Amino acid sequence: MEKKFFGAAEEMRIKLNDMINAGTPPIEIVLEFAKILGEVSGESSYYREIFEQATAVYGLALHEKKSLDLQLEEVKKRLEKIKAASENPDFTEEEHKRMGYALERHRKEIEMLEKLKSGGDT
Repeated sequence: MEKKFFGAAEEMRIKLNDMINAGTPPIEIVLEFAKILGEVSGESSYYREIFEQATAVYGLALHEKKSLDLQLEEVKKRLEKIKAASENPDFTEEEHKRMGYALERHRKEIEMLEKLKSGGDT
């Protein structure tokens, strides 16, 4: 078998060992390598796809704290962006209404994720 991409593979092996030795949470390792694989393959959506799958399984289904933290952080960032956009007077009344729905949905998602983190069920 040809040793194509040997340098890149060696870098990935070193990075993986470093992350394991540093005690990096498994979900962070998976996401880091999904990011690398997406870049190497030219598939810009690969990371997002893996993020969604991993956080759904490890966060929502298994209630793994680090996954829930990652999801919570992402939802809070989106909430802030939507909140800022909703304050822009250039949007129509209908667009502000839709943003209001999005704000409410994001607040409910944050509430649900925080409940899961504290050990409660949805």
